[in-house]
Amino acid sequence: MENVWDATKLMALVYVIAAVVSFLVAWIIKLTFVVIRMQGGGGKPAAPETGDSQAKSAQQGPSGGA
Repeated sequence: MENVWDATKLMALVYVIAAVVSFLVAWIIKLTFVVIRMQGGGGKPAAPETGDSQAKSAQQGPSGGA
């Protein structure tokens, strides 16, 4: 580019766009973790166990699938 000032403005614009996108992605990731914690997290099932879980454990055998 012949004009240094135009190249500098373009560089600043690209930098600002990249920073905004980066902050948006970080915010989405943070929000995802907040939602997971609100759901109960910790590896616990969200729904109470029903009779279907007993049928599945019976199919897995005496070791319980472990």
